[in-house]
Amino acid sequence: MIPFLSINLTYLRANLLLCSISLFFTNSLYSQIHCGLVEIEPNTSINNSITFDSFQRYQGGYTINSAARIRVKVEDKSTPDPLCSWSLRMIVDNNSVSGTPIDEWEELYLYGLGNSSNPTIDALEIRVRNECSTSPIDGVFTNFNNDQDLIEIIAPLLPITPAGSCTLNVNGPGSYQTNYNEFNFNIDIRVKPNFTFNPGLFELNIKFILEENP
Repeated sequence: MIPFLSINLTYLRANLLLCSISLFFTNSLYSQIHCGLVEIEPNTSINNSITFDSFQRYQGGYTINSAARIRVKVEDKSTPDPLCSWSLRMIVDNNSVSGTPIDEWEELYLYGLGNSSNPTIDALEIRVRNECSTSPIDGVFTNFNNDQDLIEIIAPLLPITPAGSCTLNVNGPGSYQTNYNEFNFNIDIRVKPNFTFNPGLFELNIKFILEENP
């Protein structure tokens, strides 16, 4: 199951920004080699709106804590395979195949003449965190720069760190139901816009990908 985080950025006028955020989920089915089950269980759908109407908000950005919760479940096969492990990544998509420059949000609608630049992808920042700080980027806002940029939450092909360790890079079989502090990831979002961006409606998609390691 792969969740898609869709973020719509709307400028109503030069100094007012409305950012609406929705979370969508789709199923991705594929056979496993070493594990019996590898899936993300989504939380409820999310719809948020952010309005930038002051210099302070533009300067400091606006943060939504726990905009998403990525809940991981990875199970052994009936006969456990010692090679069962997993990785978790996120990829940004701005629909560049439609002609969007690789470093900008996708333009859905433009207000005015568009004499300035459209919002750049690095205006969006993502923070991942859980109680055990299992990700190397735990608690730190990171950003993408270009379409299809990838940020690893738990990198692929690492040595196996078993569930229950409550340490860095836990990637063995386990579940948010039994090891919540390791297998639940809170996703925080911060948007830091620029006064000079064109007014209009813009969109980005963030794809969270959970995979079994080969």
